[in-house]
Amino acid sequence: MKKLLLCLLAFTVVSSADAQVLKRSSSSGGMKPAKKVTVYEEGKGVFAPSGWMGDVGCIKADPNCTEKPKTGKFCSKWTYDNSKGASQGWAGVYWLYPENNWGGKKGMDLSGHKRLSFWIRGDTGKEVVSIKIGGVKGDYPDTVTKELTALKLGSQWKQYSVDLTGRDLSNVSGGFCWTVDGKLNPKGCIFYLDEVVYE
Repeated sequence: MKKLLLCLLAFTVVSSADAQVLKRSSSSGGMKPAKKVTVYEEGKGVFAPSGWMGDVGCIKADPNCTEKPKTGKFCSKWTYDNSKGASQGWAGVYWLYPENNWGGKKGMDLSGHKRLSFWIRGDTGKEVVSIKIGGVKGDYPDTVTKELTALKLGSQWKQYSVDLTGRDLSNVSGGFCWTVDGKLNPKGCIFYLDEVVYE
């Protein structure tokens, strides 16, 4: 009986010490796993596609498109129709947090996340689209900027992953952005996005 009590006492002491270590590690951010933050999935996301730029009159959005989504019921369909008075020769959309936040407010703290991944495909396989993370200026500028320039899309879904290891993600208003250049898409373009997430 005495041995059993001693074993239980030792286990309690060790467990308490482990708990303190985990607590300290968690508070410092070292051990706590980062949760997934969704930019777009099934028509929803934490960031809002509210930052329309360039020839905004040439942009058409369908966040609940049912045309061959990667998974689930919906994907996000984007159309750039540069036959409709494309005076600036380009267009793009930022997913912003909070909605319509061009740096006038603090963005989201994504510290601990290691990458942003997304699925994308073109309608015909001849589309050229650029992707950007961060880059919003203003009073509270994004602490990160990263770009994938002039991606040549295929007609089948393809996943891209942007490595964010070691990047300062303490303030991100522009969670995701696409832009298209009229010179690279002389007849306009249609493309689809799905499962845009920080992990």
